[in-house]
Amino acid sequence: MRARRNSQPFSIIQEKSEAVGQYINSRLNKLDLEIVACYRAQDGEVELEPVIKSLFRSHIKVVIPVVRNQSMQFTLIEADSKFVTGTFGIEEPTNLDCVDPNQIDLVLAPLVAFSSIGQRLGRGGGYYDRVFLDNDKTVIVGVAYDFQLSDEFCSNANDKPLDAVVTETGWRVFCSEKLVFDSRVCDGS
Repeated sequence: MRARRNSQPFSIIQEKSEAVGQYINSRLNKLDLEIVACYRAQDGEVELEPVIKSLFRSHIKVVIPVVRNQSMQFTLIEADSKFVTGTFGIEEPTNLDCVDPNQIDLVLAPLVAFSSIGQRLGRGGGYYDRVFLDNDKTVIVGVAYDFQLSDEFCSNANDKPLDAVVTETGWRVFCSEKLVFDSRVCDGS
């Protein structure tokens, strides 16, 4: 799945990322959010830069993950943040200003695959799972391409399920009682 995601032409990644970004932005601007976790894309992941810029314009704080001592932390970024290549080749800010994960309202998480019941397959480190497993407040939304849907992987008790996934064709909601989205989310609008 990672190879397929990474083998897409850059123009297709941009096109699909723009569609995903429009779906995200159409929902996020209707919500009362203070802190949203995003990520810096790599290996053909959906690009979130337009979403991040929109969040900045809406005065919503943006955090991104950094890994330190086998643990994921979230650090604030600003529109003028400078980045360097960090752990696992992922860009991270040069200035680290960490935020308690329990303060994060919504996480936009990259993934390798997602299942039809909302399980997330990441890169295998379990970082998101460990941070959010016992956190029932934060909404976890997977960000993916349609072709990443797969029911060919297993999850275990330590895997944090997704509340929703957004792809280039819209939203899939798995935990609607937790989400503050209206019912139109389910129809991809």
